[in-house]
Amino acid sequence: MRLLERFGAALIGVALTGTLVGPAAAQSQYGCRDLAGSQYLASVEGRDGVFFRISPDLSNMHPMTPETVADLAELSQALAAKGTALIYAPVPTKPLALPRYLSPEAMDFGFDYSLATTVYLDDLGKLHEAGVRAVDLRAEMAPANAPLSFFRADPRLNAAGAQLAARAIARAIAAVPGIEALARNRFQTRPTGSANVESHSRLVRQQYCAEPLPEATTETFATTRASTGDGPQGVIALVGSAHSDTPEANFAGFLAEETGIQVIQYSVPGGGAFAAISTYLTSAEFQQARPSIIVWELPLAEAPGLSDDQRMLELIAAARGSCDLGLTVSREGGSRDRVNADLSSVSDQHDKILFIDADGAQARRAVFTWHDNQGRSRSREITRHPAQLPTGRFYVPMSGLWPEGARNVTVTLDATLGDNTEMRLCSR
Repeated sequence: MRLLERFGAALIGVALTGTLVGPAAAQSQYGCRDLAGSQYLASVEGRDGVFFRISPDLSNMHPMTPETVADLAELSQALAAKGTALIYAPVPTKPLALPRYLSPEAMDFGFDYSLATTVYLDDLGKLHEAGVRAVDLRAEMAPANAPLSFFRADPRLNAAGAQLAARAIARAIAAVPGIEALARNRFQTRPTGSANVESHSRLVRQQYCAEPLPEATTETFATTRASTGDGPQGVIALVGSAHSDTPEANFAGFLAEETGIQVIQYSVPGGGAFAAISTYLTSAEFQQARPSIIVWELPLAEAPGLSDDQRMLELIAAARGSCDLGLTVSREGGSRDRVNADLSSVSDQHDKILFIDADGAQARRAVFTWHDNQGRSRSREITRHPAQLPTGRFYVPMSGLWPEGARNVTVTLDATLGDNTEMRLCSR
């Protein structure tokens, strides 16, 4: 028996021998009590064993500011300028996708399906107006006759949800100008049975419930190429979160079958959608062989507007790839993790992005420190998720410095610099 299964059985045993009795437990199909008071995963029980997180699921709106829309439009344009189309695919929250499973208790927390849907569609409309190809996945999942697209006690898409999402994304890809010139291969998907997916969310909730909660069970499928079409072969890069990185859901396979185009999938376990796309766009592999399409799958609640603009500016700079001004670098005292570059002759510094390629250094943290002629210094830090594949490549904007600019910059990594480390300035 796997450790996770033993842990789950232990939790069930505690629940069955604990004090989960009385009216509160009787009102729950699974004898659940005080789910909303959970310190780690405050939840409500919906209909037919479907559970919803209070946050972010029962929020009526998620950040999509004008700045976020502008950043996504700029990223889309930067990718398009070098032949790659961006498909932005925000996965709706569970209540938006599964309104028929909401219980009256969900309304007690202020969730209003009509309002949440209006805000969601309005945000997609803003993205479309800005030229971002944003996909409405909710439209495939919300109808009453649609299959259950999420696991009941887990926030991820199951195979049915992955297939619905792939279908909607494929329609957006079909509308990309020039896509018809690519070869259409035939991919065949066949059922392979079913599987229980390990679910931390289910185990956390189980502590509050007397009866075993629904397993994260899904039908499973395998997709293979059945034939190769004529013409140039394209590539779709699917970068995303746990929704597309669950192997049992076969998201990439369904997308290949729906589009007829080879799909490569990038994800960072536990790192969310930003870790995946930053790993991919900052890699040398992306710069050397750009895909025809990038599908950025991410949970609606992880929209780029939730953080400062550093992460988006780094993606935009990497997408542009216009880092043409090389800098002279030196290592003080033969340092193995620190490098300096002179900036005294660089004008219009505020409009530049500083790029360091540490020649494959296994770095997950970079600290940039600028110095001016008066002895002042300012620092910025970029930190990668622990599970990210370290590329040793970082981009940081030079905005916010002194009006007269910086004299030099020092970059310190948490790893040994490669022999061919270089720094460049990129245009914004």
